[in-house]
Formats: sequence, C-alpha cells, structure tokens
Amino acid sequence: MLEKLYIKNYLIIKEATLILKYGLNILTGETGAGKSIILDALSLLLGERADYSIIKKEGDKLIVEGIFNFTWKKKILEYIKKKDLTNESYEELVIIRRELTKKGISRCFINDTPVLISELKEFGDLIIDIHSQNEHQSLLKSETHISILNDYINNEKLIEDYEKSFIEYKKLIEKYIEFENKKNELAEKRSFIDFQLKEINNVNPLPDEDVNIENELKKLENTEEISENITASINYLKESDNNALSNISLSIKELRKVVKYDSNLEKLLEDIESSYTVLKEAAYTLENYKNDLNFDFEKTESLRERYGQINFLKKKYNLSANELIKKAEELKQELNFADNFDEELDILNKKIETEKINVFDKALALSEQRVKSALELSKTINKYLKEAGLENADLKISVKRKYSDNQNNFTFKEKNKFISFNINGIDDVEFLIITNKGEEYQPLKKIASGGEVSRVMLAIKASLTGKDNIPILVFDEIDTGISGRIAGKVGKLIKELSKTHQIISITHLPQIASFSDNHLNVSKTEKNGETIANIKNLNEEEKTLEIAKLLSGEKVTEISIKGAKELINNK
Repeated sequence: MLEKLYIKNYLIIKEATLILKYGLNILTGETGAGKSIILDALSLLLGERADYSIIKKEGDKLIVEGIFNFTWKKKILEYIKKKDLTNESYEELVIIRRELTKKGISRCFINDTPVLISELKEFGDLIIDIHSQNEHQSLLKSETHISILNDYINNEKLIEDYEKSFIEYKKLIEKYIEFENKKNELAEKRSFIDFQLKEINNVNPLPDEDVNIENELKKLENTEEISENITASINYLKESDNNALSNISLSIKELRKVVKYDSNLEKLLEDIESSYTVLKEAAYTLENYKNDLNFDFEKTESLRERYGQINFLKKKYNLSANELIKKAEELKQELNFADNFDEELDILNKKIETEKINVFDKALALSEQRVKSALELSKTINKYLKEAGLENADLKISVKRKYSDNQNNFTFKEKNKFISFNINGIDDVEFLIITNKGEEYQPLKKIASGGEVSRVMLAIKASLTGKDNIPILVFDEIDTGISGRIAGKVGKLIKELSKTHQIISITHLPQIASFSDNHLNVSKTEKNGETIANIKNLNEEEKTLEIAKLLSGEKVTEISIKGAKELINNK
C-alpha cells in the first residue's frame, strides 16, 4: 500500500504530504483546488511523461516521493530483489522518488538507487492501476477485453505455455523465410562464389607463407653482402693478427698466473673463460653458415613468382595470407550450404509442422478455458452490475474463432475454413451488453453512457478481486453521471473492493465519500497574490462537516449535518 505521498512545487501545490491508509481513501474538495493534480503527481511518480512547464519558477525543483509498504506482496518484493533495489533497512518498504527541474532534467530513484524512466514505469504497472475517464474509454475498445478475461482465468502457466510456443513457432517461420531468401541469394551468386574459391585454392596459400617468403627472399637477394660481412666478422673473431679470441686467450693466461694470490679473481676468470668458449662456438657457427651460403637463381625466381601470386590475392581481396585461408573455408561452407539448402529447408519445415500442431493444441486448450471462464465472469459481473444500480443490464462475453479468407503460416485449416492465430490465440473476445430488457446485445461503445461505463468498469474490477495482483487502485471521479440511490450502490461496491485493495478515489458525491476509511480534503487559498493548494486528513467530525457540504453546498445546515451522519452510520 501507499503509506505517504509527498509533493513539492507541482503547480499550485507548494508542499504537501498525504497520509494514506489501507482500505478506502477519499479525496474531496472544491473544483480547481488540486484534487486531480494529486493523481497527476502520482502518475508522474510512476513514470508518466513529464511536462516541465508545470514548474513555475526557474530555481524550483519539483519533487514527488511515495513510501510504499508491500508486506505480504511476495511477487512485488521478488521483483525489487531481482532488480537489486531492496531497501537495506526495511525489506518490505519501497521508496520511489522523482525530481524535475525547469531546465528539463529528470531523475528517478527506487530506494535511493537511480533508475530509468522505463524501469519506473514497469514497476508502476505492477503496483498501481489508475482509472480516469480515459481509462474508462479504453474499456470500450474490444482489444482490451481479452486481457481482462485472461486476468480472470488466473492461469499464468496456461497462457505463458501458449505464448512461448507461439513465439517459438514464429521464430521458426522467420528462420525459414531467412533461409529461403539466402538460398535465392546464393543461387544468384553461386558461380561467383565458386570462381573465388577456385582462384584462392589455385594459389593455396599456407599459414604465414607471405611473411616466410619475404624473409627468405631478403636473405637470397642479399647473399653477397651477407657473405662479405660474415667473413669480416670471422676475421675479427679468430683470423686477423689482433683477433678477439687470441687476445682473450692471452688475458686468461695472465689471470691464471695471479689467481692463486686472490680467490676473488677466480669468478672473473671463470666468466672470461666462458666468454671465450661462447665466442669460439659463435665463430664456428658463422663459418658453417658462410659455407652453406650460396645464391640459388632458380629458387629465388620461384619464390618471387610465388610471392607475386599471393600478393595478387592479398591486394584483390584486401586480406592477409591467413585471412585468405579463412575466406576460402567460408566460401566452401557457403557452397556446401547452397548444395544442401533443400535438405535444410525440409528439416526446418518438419519442425514448423510439428510446432504448429503444438501451438494449435495449446490454443484450443486456452480457448476452451476462455469459453468456460467467460460464462463464469459474465455471471459475476452481472451480479455486481445489479449492485451498482444497473438492475436491467446484462453483460455477456463473446468468445469467437478468428477466421481468415486465405491459408497462410498463421492459420489452421478446419474443414473448409482457416482459423487465424496470433500471440493471443485463436479467439476474438468482446464484451456485449444490454441495459434494458428486450434490447439486443450490443458492443459497450454503442450503448453505454459515461456513468454506465464507470459502473461496468467497477463491476469488472470487483469481479477480478483475488484474481489480479495489483494492490492499489486509483479512481478519478468514477461517479461521473450518477447520483442519489445509484451513488450509494456504487459506494458500497467500492467499499467492498477496498477490502482486498487499497483504493484512492476522487469524488464529489456524499454517498460515496461516506464510505471512506480515510478522508482527505483539498482546498485552496490566496497568499501574496498566489493560489496555493492545502491538503488535510480529516477527523470524524471534520469528515461529517465535509459530507454535509457535499449534501447542501457551501452553507452547512443542521439538516445537512444530520444527513451526513445518517450516510456515515448507515454505510
């Protein structure tokens, strides 16, 4: 439930705190005092689009904050935990805050953690259902009726199983279409793919072959220079009169003469002797390298030709030798794919046929449940319609098959007809109603007045009690178009609904206001030429006076006070 709503700098509300209770919370007040602003602020808190013009002054910050308690609401607390938004101090509390500035900056928080508007809206849809005149209008659209019936069925597994199967089937269809398109595309360029593969395979580059050939050619093309420099290096090491090895050998002899006098020289002697050995082996290796070094004209020409072939492909395809090898493998796979496309499509088509049967079976099961539940729901709605003062009204829920003129991927054949199916199944669901005996059943939009739609919506909500998971219901002037005895009936129905939901309702009817568990009055005053809204929780005496005002107007009389007390006591 919503325990507290804080609003700051929202139009004529400078700063206000609403204390709310479980059960029926009623808001009353004069026209223009700010009752609807409160519900607009609540909508803003739950992720609705912001209008920054409602902030009057440049330096002001609009703030709306709600403190919610979801004790016993396991599904909502699991959602918060899953999103890692749990209140560290009190797990069952959820604090939502939204801030706007005149500069167009919007910030949203759940339990002090910044969240996106989309996340705020997603959570808002879980916890609050706001019914305004616009919401009443949505009830007139037959597209919304199937979701109402689904809520009543209250069998998530049945609905989810069908939806999952349908989505899987749709993916298979999309994959089949993709394969067919690719098949046609490959058929058009098969000869080109074949040409490319043969061109690369004719050269058949090996891994890192271009780099290896480049290094080998450098060696072969510079044999003379390499030979001259190696000869000079060998001379410096061992052949010249003053060569390195001879000089190191003399150094070793001299050190051996004195090492007996200082043991510290032993390590130095060992190092020089090791160096002598390394240099001697290096000189030997260089001599062998020089002896093996010769210029092979035929080998050089062969490597140059091979290098040219590989370079041609590299430039043409803008790929390295290793990438050319990979490209050849991909081309080979495409050709294999093209050659085996029909087989792949046959396998996929069999999967589609199997899944289509599965979808149809689940669609039939869902449809059967809808037909059964439609009868139950319509009986319950009609019971509440009578309680809401529509004694002669009768509502029935039509559940009919959807048919198509042509067979396609999303139809089932039934004798000579084609049943259509989509994410909602095979049914068209529509609420039909008569409001007077002897009439024919008509869609809601053709016969229902504003007051009737409000009561039909209320009857539906009452029928879904215990079936829906939304804990908070908000009604913005649900009493439009009714008065007197009918208003009393509607009040009783709202009161009944408040036993399983927290309800926040704006009303101008005393018959409904008298049922409140918590009554708030919204008024406005003038201060320094500015209109300011005031919100107050009323005690029992103040509540009686407010209902008396609703009965008689601004002037309260003994008769109106007596009438107010009778309404409160007889609720």
